[in-house]
Amino acid sequence: MKECIRACLLTTTLLVMTHSVRAQTGQYPHRFETVVSKKVSGKYLLFLPKDYGKGPNRYPLIMYLHGGSLRGEDLEKVRALGLPRIVEEDKSFPFIVVSPLCPAGEIWTDTDMLIGILDEVSSKYSVDPERIYLTGHSMGGRGALYFGYKHPERFAAIISISGNVPITAWVSRLKDVPVWLFHGVKDDLVPIKDSETMVEALKTAGGDVKFTRLPERDHFILDIYENKELYQWLLDHRKNMARK
Repeated sequence: MKECIRACLLTTTLLVMTHSVRAQTGQYPHRFETVVSKKVSGKYLLFLPKDYGKGPNRYPLIMYLHGGSLRGEDLEKVRALGLPRIVEEDKSFPFIVVSPLCPAGEIWTDTDMLIGILDEVSSKYSVDPERIYLTGHSMGGRGALYFGYKHPERFAAIISISGNVPITAWVSRLKDVPVWLFHGVKDDLVPIKDSETMVEALKTAGGDVKFTRLPERDHFILDIYENKELYQWLLDHRKNMARK
């Protein structure tokens, strides 16, 4: 009886192997689907306003994505430029600010890490979920639009500065988030045409887009973050105002 069972199993195995060998040759389309889980980790600076915790209020939050020159392991470098520099000097800045560090060799495409950081801060601190904003400069300007494209449901508005962002396919989902782009006309690192192309695509798709050209400026326009008009524009938008 045991010998019979072994014979049956061997026959079944051979049939499966034979079927694999006889698979049709040539090139044919296939569809693949699986579930992949992974561990994510990252570093970030967290700024809380001076009056944080003195009342029941929930605070608006800005996530800031730095440019390519700050990539690596040294989180302290992130303090030197852009929005992190602003909050180093202005302790009463009225937003919670989250400034992640992009690892060496990356370009802000690991949105799982960014979502993980955003979820951690939102769960631990008094964050208003209707007033979560996203901004970045250069590589970070591109990253802000990409992150907004991947997760438009999370952000009330986005500001992109000097971003290399000509991937117009992103507008399919980015059109549902108000966007303000800044670009220097004399930028010789990232041509202003990149922003112009994205702006036109967003307009064509019916997006809520604002574009500021700076005629006498180059790539390094980080002083834009000193303009209080930016923050009022952000606060004028809430997630529940976004078009569905």
